[in-house]
Amino acid sequence: MHKLTHYAVAELIQEHREELHGYLVRQTRCSEAASDILQDAFLRLIHSDIKNDLKNPRAFLYKIVSNLAIDHLRSSNRRVARHADESELAYQADPTPSIEHQLYTQEQIAHLRQAVSELPPRCREVFIMHKFKHQPYSVIMDELGISESTVLKHIVKAMEHCRRRMRELDSPVGHKVAE
Repeated sequence: MHKLTHYAVAELIQEHREELHGYLVRQTRCSEAASDILQDAFLRLIHSDIKNDLKNPRAFLYKIVSNLAIDHLRSSNRRVARHADESELAYQADPTPSIEHQLYTQEQIAHLRQAVSELPPRCREVFIMHKFKHQPYSVIMDELGISESTVLKHIVKAMEHCRRRMRELDSPVGHKVAE
């Protein structure tokens, strides 16, 4: 059994350097990566706190470089995939809406808020509860003490009013009135 000291680590790696380098080149297909992994293995072994004697230091060393090679390959694959994704993005349209579209959307929201504010109070309350708070008819009926047909009538009335007001926004007359 061998206890690994700094000297023993250096000696162990030096003793198996060519063999390990060849193994790592086959794993990574890159001599530079193999050299980097051997250096990392050396540093890890020096900085590790091995308290127990090792029965087979060579096998332990192979396990370390094998794990480092796997980490290297995974990292390389992620880098390649990320680069491929980024180059594909260059040909994709920007999903961010244009400034004009954003301003128009804000105008639509303001117009819809105005339309909702113009509704009679009970109609507005029913409409907001159903369309914006997503409450079912049964909850609205219970909270407001009204029938299902009354809930339906308020929602239909509110929808008709809001649609009419939103169409005004898109019509040329609507823009003249807004100006």
